[in-house]
Amino acid sequence: MKPIHYYIFGLATALVCLIAAELIWLPAPLQTGGGVQWIEMIDRLFYVLALVPLSWLAGAWLGYMKHRKARRLNGTGLISHSRAAKALSGLLQLLRLVICALALAGAGFVLFASEKPLLVLFFVVAPVPFIFVDMLLSEALAAPHDTGGTAGRRRLLIMPKRSGTVFLVTAVMLLLLLLPTGYEVTYPGMTLNMNRYAHVEGGESGGTINGVLVFDRPAVPADWLYARILPLYSFEKIPDDEPPLTESYTQVVMMKTDANSIAAAVAMQKSGVGGGVTADGVRVIAVVKDSPAEQLLKAGDIIDKLDGHVVKTINEMTSYMGESVKPGQVLSVTLRRNGTETQVEVPTKASADAPERAVFGISVQTELQLDIPRSVNYNRYMAHIGGPSHGAMLTLALIDQLTPGGVTKGIQVAGTGTIEADGSIGLVGGIPQKAYAVSRTDADVFFVPAVSEQEARGAAPDLNIVPVKTIDDVLGWLAQNGK
Repeated sequence: MKPIHYYIFGLATALVCLIAAELIWLPAPLQTGGGVQWIEMIDRLFYVLALVPLSWLAGAWLGYMKHRKARRLNGTGLISHSRAAKALSGLLQLLRLVICALALAGAGFVLFASEKPLLVLFFVVAPVPFIFVDMLLSEALAAPHDTGGTAGRRRLLIMPKRSGTVFLVTAVMLLLLLLPTGYEVTYPGMTLNMNRYAHVEGGESGGTINGVLVFDRPAVPADWLYARILPLYSFEKIPDDEPPLTESYTQVVMMKTDANSIAAAVAMQKSGVGGGVTADGVRVIAVVKDSPAEQLLKAGDIIDKLDGHVVKTINEMTSYMGESVKPGQVLSVTLRRNGTETQVEVPTKASADAPERAVFGISVQTELQLDIPRSVNYNRYMAHIGGPSHGAMLTLALIDQLTPGGVTKGIQVAGTGTIEADGSIGLVGGIPQKAYAVSRTDADVFFVPAVSEQEARGAAPDLNIVPVKTIDDVLGWLAQNGK
């Protein structure tokens, strides 16, 4: 095979992988006889992506070695012997070594560091522009044309037919699959058995308790095509103050970690082996762009006092600011940053929703002290990046493991909702998409936050939907309706 064939194979494989990633939810009901779900199979299929950089590595190395061999035989390795062609020939050899290095790094990250998706993406994508330069120049230099002069140089500038076609087709496909549109798309996801996701020390294996994921990401042009042939794609304009992708990724990962911890503490308290959850300040989750708090407060800061007034929870903080702070007022904020207490002077502004209310321009959550006397092992799944919406079902699964004989009583359970420190089940987004995803499975019941009942029924009218407000509501329903 010629180097270009390896390049084309890698590009085609990359495009197929990209389309597959955007439609990864379609096979979601698939499950093996041993209970392995589609979300777990994805982790194994992910390694197919290594074919992309490995193909490019093979193509670049083959091109490099063929050129060296040809040069030993005829002095240049080229049909053209012009000075420009010789200079480009040397540049191409250097370019191929760069491709080899980047492709080798990409394959390494895919195979051995898949838990770092942003680095995987960077090193898989990085060789692409160099590959196109190699393809275009290699074909141009290999074509028979004048050996010198103006005519020869002009021929070098003409886009080669074969490589040019590959370049244009790939460019169009990448625009369809990657071009930002300024919108966000939400579409159905897949279920994840919480008893396979997490296991508590000393717990039993447990029954089937599925959390359910939806996909929510920046929309690309292809999503409007998917929406014409697939159900429940919804689009919303991305707000101007939306945080960068890297910051959003960090936020959702942090939210998943926090949800895991709260679920474990609540479950152990309900099972009689822990003290539960207590409030310990207000954690900054994100800082709105161009807000008064920008550059002063940071994600991860834990606010303990406002002008000396102790705030342990979000409610205490919002209550104090609503009653005692005027828009534009500067507050002395006592906080913990990286374990060190410090004070920062932070101005406020009027809320866009309620001009009489002062705000910093931050997203926050109550920082909690958790009593988790038993260790919990969590499995990592690539498709489960983050978010807190699995919290209620994770709590149920851990209670199931800690309860002799379990709590599901043979019922195939699915549900969604956050878990709060007091055991209440909080609101989540994507309810229609989640209800539809569950309707494609064998679930006997789908628990949803009470206020989301009608939204869920509208998307899956044949699904047994049970509205709940607390984890105790879930446990009570299972006790009464067990098989």
